[in-house]
Amino acid sequence: MEIINYNLLNVGVGGQGVIRAIQILSWAALREGYKVRTAETHGMAQRGGSVASYLRFGTLIEGPLIPRGKADVILAFEASEAVRNFNYAGPQTNFIVNDKLIIPPMIHQQGLEYPTISQIHEFLANVSENVYLIPADDLALKAGNQRTMNVVMLGVLVGINQIPIKKDTIFDSIMKFIPKKTMDINKTAFELGIEKGKTIRGKENE
Repeated sequence: MEIINYNLLNVGVGGQGVIRAIQILSWAALREGYKVRTAETHGMAQRGGSVASYLRFGTLIEGPLIPRGKADVILAFEASEAVRNFNYAGPQTNFIVNDKLIIPPMIHQQGLEYPTISQIHEFLANVSENVYLIPADDLALKAGNQRTMNVVMLGVLVGINQIPIKKDTIFDSIMKFIPKKTMDINKTAFELGIEKGKTIRGKENE
C-alpha cells in the first residue's frame, strides 16, 4: 500500500534518546524508499528539558513540521510531554506513552501539584480513543539496561502495527545506530517492546 504521508511526533526529555529514535526511524524509512523530512525542537535538553522530534515520510511529503491535529502517532517517552503536545493529535491519533513521570525540580521546590499518570491518561482519552500506557522503563530494565527504553518504545510501535515500515528494516536501523557492545541488550529490548505491542493489539481484537 502506498503511503502518501505518515506523521510521527516523538516527545520526551533530554537524555531519553528521543532524537536517536527518530534517526533510527528516518533511516529505516529511507531504506524503504520513502521521502523523509525531520525536525526537532528542544530546550535545555542536557538538563532534562523538553525535546520534540518530528518525523514525516511518504510519497508526497514537503515540509518537516507536522500540522496541528494530524499526527498519526505521538510516541511519548515521558508521560506529561504527551499532554504538552496534545494539540498535534486528532481523534485517530495513537498515543504510545511511557508510564514514567519525570517531575521538574522546581515543582517539588515550590510545592506545586503535578498530574498523575491516571490524570494524564484521562486527559489524553478525551483527545483520542487510542491511548496506550507502556511500562517501558521496566521492560528496558528487564532487557538489561534502562537506557534501552527508547528501543523498547520502537518495539511497541512495531508490535501495535502503527508504523508502515517492516520490522526487519527498523531492527537493522537500530543496529546501525547503537554501539556494537550493546547489540544483544537492544535486540532483547526491541523484542520485549514488540511482544508488549502485540499483547495490546490482541486485547483490542478480542
